[in-house]
Amino acid sequence: MTELPIPFVDAPSPWDMQAEVFLLYGYSRPTGNYPPRSTFPDLEWESTYADPGVTGKFRGGLSTIMVVRYSETPVGAYDELIWLPGKFAVPLDNTEAIRMGRLYVSSKDAIYNGRKYWSLPKERGHFTFTRNPQAGSGTFPYSKVTVAPWDRPDEPCFAAEFSSTWFSRPIFPFNTNWFLDAMWMVHPPVPQSPDWREDGRVGTKKWWGLKPVIKGMAGVFRAKGGLPEERYGDGVGFPIVTPFSFGVWIPLATIECEAGKEIIAGGRR
Repeated sequence: MTELPIPFVDAPSPWDMQAEVFLLYGYSRPTGNYPPRSTFPDLEWESTYADPGVTGKFRGGLSTIMVVRYSETPVGAYDELIWLPGKFAVPLDNTEAIRMGRLYVSSKDAIYNGRKYWSLPKERGHFTFTRNPQAGSGTFPYSKVTVAPWDRPDEPCFAAEFSSTWFSRPIFPFNTNWFLDAMWMVHPPVPQSPDWREDGRVGTKKWWGLKPVIKGMAGVFRAKGGLPEERYGDGVGFPIVTPFSFGVWIPLATIECEAGKEIIAGGRR
């Protein structure tokens, strides 16, 4: 039987990209409890991706919300919301590494490639960026960002309200390479959707590691949750989290995502 063609742009790693980046940091205590279901997409939660007995216990540490507006990538422009709850144990090599939880994007090509080449648990979402009416050249551009699941566009699962500070102008150099291995990530295999040819959620069989690099001139903004009770997440499609009230804005960032490094028993391939 002739195999059907893949209905997505196939763009192997590495990727070099241009983007506007918003970073909100927090801290997750290593209490011994696994993160709640809303931390992961439903497809991943119901698989070994989120099974601590198979893919490692939660270790906590620095947590991050990333909102990214990509202007140049191998699959075109798209938007992305990432929740990084902290580090997890990597049972294959007895180390710890960051692991992505919720990861919404606006492009099915980005879903397909992110899953295929890095085992990133991407799913599709609706993004709305509300312009700051007082924004000008070099000043903070948005007053609010909302993200909703693709099948419920009128029910936001994430919202953040942004405002300027005295330090919003991007005059501070920023480079994640300064933080040593703080951005080293390892992801277990992701499950495959029965409708992957439609939704892009292809599955993988390998553990992949990567260390993305974000560089650019940065400013500082103030943030608060944009859902009722000033929450960032609704506790269903995005977890209820409490990041610090100041974030980092990089309007002209370069992002380098290296080719995935296969993680095998005893180390990296």
